[in-house]
Amino acid sequence: MYIKINRNVCDHQLAICERCLGKFLANPMGYERQCFEEIREDGSELLTIDLHTGDHDVRLVLDEAQRKMMAGEGWATFMDFAVPMYRNTTEKPE
Repeated sequence: MYIKINRNVCDHQLAICERCLGKFLANPMGYERQCFEEIREDGSELLTIDLHTGDHDVRLVLDEAQRKMMAGEGWATFMDFAVPMYRNTTEKPE
């Protein structure tokens, strides 16, 4: 499965965002949010996430174990940059 997420269109703080994406990671076929720009079944057993947050673009390719671990730990823990807790502005969705 492939998803594209633009975190910049949502004004929730990081803890809410992590819980929201965690719900999706735990149950990808039954959860969709406003920051999801694209969801498509690509025939892969891996979950590919293109995540845009702030000025960063990150691609995550997760197997089931990684997906479940990230659902519990929170996605920001696995980034190689400091993810801000709050954002002062959000982009307007197209």
